[in-house]
Amino acid sequence: MRNIATLSDVASRAGVSLSTASRALNGLSTVDPELRERVLEAAKALRYRPNQVARSLREQRTRIIAHVTAGITASFHATLAQGVQDAAFNRGYTMILGNTGIGLDGEIRYLQVFEDYKVDGMVVVPVSNVDPYLERLSERLPIVEVDRSFGSYSKSTILLDNAGAILEATEHLVALGHRRIGLIYGIEPVNTEVERSEGFVKALQAHGLEPDPDWMVRDHYTEEGGFRAGRRLLGSSRGVTAVIVTTNEALAGLVRAARSLELTIPTDLSVIGMDDARWTQLMEPPLTVIEQPAYDMGYEAANVLLDYLEHGRIRGPRVRRMPAKLILRKSTAVPKAR
Repeated sequence: MRNIATLSDVASRAGVSLSTASRALNGLSTVDPELRERVLEAAKALRYRPNQVARSLREQRTRIIAHVTAGITASFHATLAQGVQDAAFNRGYTMILGNTGIGLDGEIRYLQVFEDYKVDGMVVVPVSNVDPYLERLSERLPIVEVDRSFGSYSKSTILLDNAGAILEATEHLVALGHRRIGLIYGIEPVNTEVERSEGFVKALQAHGLEPDPDWMVRDHYTEEGGFRAGRRLLGSSRGVTAVIVTTNEALAGLVRAARSLELTIPTDLSVIGMDDARWTQLMEPPLTVIEQPAYDMGYEAANVLLDYLEHGRIRGPRVRRMPAKLILRKSTAVPKAR
């Protein structure tokens, strides 16, 4: 069995003191370049890897951040997590992930575990609009929220411009001539769904249209939730001619519901969904969607957290909004009645 090389082994092979070897491996500029090169060559030859536990105890940090997310199966959350991971890696940190899709109990459990592991900070997509544990945790650990926000306790929050995204989608449908426009959104009272539904109402009212409560249907974020909401909405005797769906999973359910009722997109029903998932491009017809900058949101959230860890302050506004993009394809058209 191969012995594990120690810092003492590296110093001995390079012919330097322990302190010089340590400073060289930590990249300190006080080490002579020739000595640094000798130390690095010795470390490589011995396959030396620093004792991270000892380093963490000495530096009082682990160089590990946690990403606690409300779901990982959805393409949006997976892409956002990739952004967090890449930002951490690029700055010499490691990210560990906790998927709290099982609910508030799962979120609290991951928060407790990651706190026990002494992570330096967390990027969190909150699963609920109430989590007293997360609020208390933020008093002793840097927290950055992304996608959702439930208070002023986090160091910073990275959000989508939800109202602006829904406004652009609604105005596109109104410009096509639609007046009976429905909305399918999440039943969870998180700020994303509140902002999107409120933005929808304001967008209609700006065009002199009074939103019909029966055409604003809430259900779970899942495909089954979208299917149920779609059946309720599209089965109305005063049927809508267009629908906006605020999550990608529910969008798949709405498409199933339309097909089950033998409605053709976009002839009978114009559809706008959320997130530019691959399947929305491969649909027939391809679906018009609101594209969220998921990767950029995760990357920005991680960088904000790392800036705080390294400099002790947040640069820029505490709440940052990132713009969405309406990608027009072939799932919207003038209403059939016209």
